[in-house]
Amino acid sequence: MFLAVLKNVFALKAIKIALSLLILTAISISIILYFKHNQLPENSLSMALLDIGLVIILGLLSFSLTRQSSFYTALLISVSLSVGYVWVTLLLFAERQWVSMLFPLLAVILALITGSAIRYFQLQRSVSELQSTFRMYNSDKLVARLEVEPDAAKIGGDNKEVSIIFTDIKGFTTFSENHTPREVVNRLNEYLGEMVQVIEEFDGYVDKFIGDGILAYWGAPLAQPEHEKQAVACILAMKKTMGTLCVKWQSEGVELFSIRAGVQSGEVVAGNIGLHGKKMEYTVIGDTVNQAARLESSAKYYGVDVLVGENTYQATRDIFHYRELDKVRMMGKQVPVKIYELSDPFFENTAKLNQQFAAALAVYRQFDWALAERLFADILLEFPHDTPSELYVERCQYFSRNPVGRDWDGVFNRRGK
Repeated sequence: MFLAVLKNVFALKAIKIALSLLILTAISISIILYFKHNQLPENSLSMALLDIGLVIILGLLSFSLTRQSSFYTALLISVSLSVGYVWVTLLLFAERQWVSMLFPLLAVILALITGSAIRYFQLQRSVSELQSTFRMYNSDKLVARLEVEPDAAKIGGDNKEVSIIFTDIKGFTTFSENHTPREVVNRLNEYLGEMVQVIEEFDGYVDKFIGDGILAYWGAPLAQPEHEKQAVACILAMKKTMGTLCVKWQSEGVELFSIRAGVQSGEVVAGNIGLHGKKMEYTVIGDTVNQAARLESSAKYYGVDVLVGENTYQATRDIFHYRELDKVRMMGKQVPVKIYELSDPFFENTAKLNQQFAAALAVYRQFDWALAERLFADILLEFPHDTPSELYVERCQYFSRNPVGRDWDGVFNRRGK
């Protein structure tokens, strides 16, 4: 394939050079034949007009043949034209005819310089347009890296330690069904625009939009030492921004949105995936990505806004408030993982709720179903909308009727993704 392309390139250059020499030869023969049968006018005006004519002809010929060529091809064509013209002037001199040698050659040089300048500015404009287009879909950090390290734009990738967030809009499917496509797109664009700004403020990279969902990460393409902290802080900022948007939407009399998210940290493969020269996408692939996506979908089951994986929790537990919700085995996985709710720092009873829940969860894991049920029920008396407590009340009732063996590991098997 490469050899075929190379042959085509050289063939095109050869055609251009041959064409320039053919045209020059035709002009040369015409001039020589004319001078063999006619005496060159000797007055200065006629000589000046002849020089001007040769300058225009050679300059336009050079410019037309070189303006769309690469610099080295244009240089080769210009040299060929110059050598050919010098050969013609020497032939004419042998016939005792004199034409200007200097000015037409200067015209060839000027045409080469002009064509090169035009190509340079066209290339710069194309590069600027490409960069602008690329930045519409990729972060400035990635574009800057590719400018410094062009080799980064290759198929494959590197192992990276990153933090992933998946976000989703609660009830967006229902909203879409009850509104026109234009209304849905307008609201979605407003929401995504605000969220992207927040993510970029926290140095995150927006990988893609999946319907109303967002996949973003920290730690790639450039390493970030505190990517876990940045990801969790960004989620809190996104929830705050969503609150501001809801105030605006409420004043406009439109339905409100709220977001749900999953966060996980770990190793991924980050790099360009796809077909080189056709379709490539810088993205992250690995089990960490899958876990973040499943945490986001599990947040709906537990009735919470944000679920955080074990790795992210361990790296940020001294900075943010969390509530351990469960120990689960995700669908298709064998190793169980602990999952945590990112607590709302602005909820004044966060600490109290978390302490009561932790105490009830400890009793639950000791197989004391009756006491655990009472403790979770007490939580619901004070926090009636706490979905995790409702789930554990149901579980306690189930296990009271269907006891498990003492060797049960306390792991809940999630059937959905």
